[in-house]
Amino acid sequence: MHVVALSVFQMAILTYFMPRRNPSKRLTTRQQVRIDSQREQRRQTLSEPIMDAGLFQKETLSSEEGRVISHFGLNVEVEDGFGARFRCAVRETAGQEPVCGDRVQWSRSGNVMAQGVIWSILERKNALRRPVAGGGVQTVAANIDRLMVTLTADKPNTGLLDRYLVAAEANAMEAVIVVNKTDLVDGEASMAAVFQPYVAMNYPICHVSARTGQGMVELESLLRDRTSMFAGHSGVGKSSIVARWIPDGEKPAIGTIHERLGQGRHTTTVARMYPLPSGGRLIDSPGIREFGLIDVSRETLALYFRDVVSHAQPCRFANCSHEHEPGCGVKEAVATGHIAQSRYDSLLRIFHSLPTGGWS
Repeated sequence: MHVVALSVFQMAILTYFMPRRNPSKRLTTRQQVRIDSQREQRRQTLSEPIMDAGLFQKETLSSEEGRVISHFGLNVEVEDGFGARFRCAVRETAGQEPVCGDRVQWSRSGNVMAQGVIWSILERKNALRRPVAGGGVQTVAANIDRLMVTLTADKPNTGLLDRYLVAAEANAMEAVIVVNKTDLVDGEASMAAVFQPYVAMNYPICHVSARTGQGMVELESLLRDRTSMFAGHSGVGKSSIVARWIPDGEKPAIGTIHERLGQGRHTTTVARMYPLPSGGRLIDSPGIREFGLIDVSRETLALYFRDVVSHAQPCRFANCSHEHEPGCGVKEAVATGHIAQSRYDSLLRIFHSLPTGGWS
């Protein structure tokens, strides 16, 4: 093999004709953060390669039950019954991709420390799912006892709150409303009108401040001995709340607010589970801009609105949309003040956002 040495002149010519990045097309901060995150995930995957699941033979390994702590890239982190964690490959026999919170049947590697293979996913009690671009469906987490819907006291997004409450009702999850950043408003009285309809529906509401610690003791009592998932918009402070109970070496990244848009940054990229010192488990999920509903149709939507369902019974038509039909019990309840106008408006917005044919 011959090595060809290039002269200084030849190197200058090659450098001149090399393609250059257009300086006018600079990466945005969000794009750079996403690229850095992807590079870090690839680096971890390449620096600690996981064994090929095909190398494991089930009949030669004893299997046991474990719980998925997180799933990112090709790696699935599983916790055994003693709290030890293992990076696992997934066999095709599993049938689907495991998600945070899944209970799985898995085996340890016989000769590679802290690695193993997942054989199957045990039946889920429930799952939080949402539609994604391209017509797909993303399962965020599974086997959730309580859905901690988090919003901010100064700018509460009740439309998103209502969507999460529907998802909780449809999937047999208890819902808790967590109002963070209460230090930014002048007392709970200023929020009373906004949250009065939810108080009337008996939804637990926790007014907290991750910055000052207000309300955290009461919140922790609701988390004890449960698997609780924090969900909400980016920037509402989910990770700041969760970090209170997480050891320093595992604390989730805390983001800042975008100066120009006033919106939160995505600091959590995948759902991850943490053990609570007092008992129970926390799931910190990625912040979202929108939350679409799966497993809910236009025909069943009203069943998951606690304040609407009882008033829908006397509707004249069985398939009443509660929008324009005569003899609608829901519209009458809105007119008489038994259903808040804000909740009725939210019902109609969600109704029109659902596909007419339902989700397959």
